Amino acid sequence: MGETVLLADDVCQALLRYAQALAETKRSDVVTIPVLAADGSMSTGDFLLGPASQLYATPAPDQPHRADNPDTVGDLDERVRLLHPNALIGHADSADSAPAAESYLTEDW
Repeated sequence: MGETVLLADDVCQALLRYAQALAETKRSDVVTIPVLAADGSMSTGDFLLGPASQLYATPAPDQPHRADNPDTVGDLDERVRLLHPNALIGHADSADSAPAAESYLTEDW
């Protein structure tokens, strides 16, 4: 059965982009990303991502949306670029409700 973790919005969007890229290329990876603990402190979590991963994201309205993780987002986006060199990765605004997994475009994979 699944477990719930809290991620900053920018990290969550980047994680979904990378999970999608891994699934499309039939690859897997383990990534360590910052997570928000129940007491509000920051910790890290290890995520196994691959073609069979089943991830979903929903807003957590009662939680802070710390969206200032440029190192983590940059690392995940670089991993997407390595899988899809022609990818144009766009970052949705925090107010944007577009699905994060659809926030990159590719040409001729």
